[in-house]
Amino acid sequence: MSDGRPGSSAARRVLRPRTWRRWARMANFAGYDGASIDDATIGAGVRLSPTVSVRNGSRVTIGDGSHIGQGSCLWAGDSNGRITLGDHALLGPDVFITASNYDFDAGPGPVMDLPKREADVVIGANTWLGTRVVVLPGVTIGDGTIVAAGAVVTRDLPPDSVAAGVPAKVVRRRGAAT
Repeated sequence: MSDGRPGSSAARRVLRPRTWRRWARMANFAGYDGASIDDATIGAGVRLSPTVSVRNGSRVTIGDGSHIGQGSCLWAGDSNGRITLGDHALLGPDVFITASNYDFDAGPGPVMDLPKREADVVIGANTWLGTRVVVLPGVTIGDGTIVAAGAVVTRDLPPDSVAAGVPAKVVRRRGAAT
């Protein structure tokens, strides 16, 4: 409720303990989750949501003018799997790109104790990955390709294509009428 004075309700919200606890949780999350981004190679004019998560940032390269949406995660390999985003790559919210997976065929036992398979991921220039796209290790997405929301990319996609589905498949070429 407002008492008629401009900004008074906003000031009351800022002074609430609940607001400060929320800010403290966000600061803690950013400090833990964003630490690796400092090691990444980031081009000019890149825009990252504050909630982007980067793991093993020394193996992540983000091209000039790229935009990465909120909640997205770039998870490079622990030892050699790299992630490279070309210039002007656009990642919607909650995109997950990984260059590492557990080798669940390596033997019995807890999966988390098994070795990992790592393979480079390359996202070309002028690409758009829609909301909640998942890109798995070893995938190359060609320049100018669009990937529809919710798709899971398990294999390479050619340049200037539009892909959708689980697993993602090319549904048409860019510029072609539907």
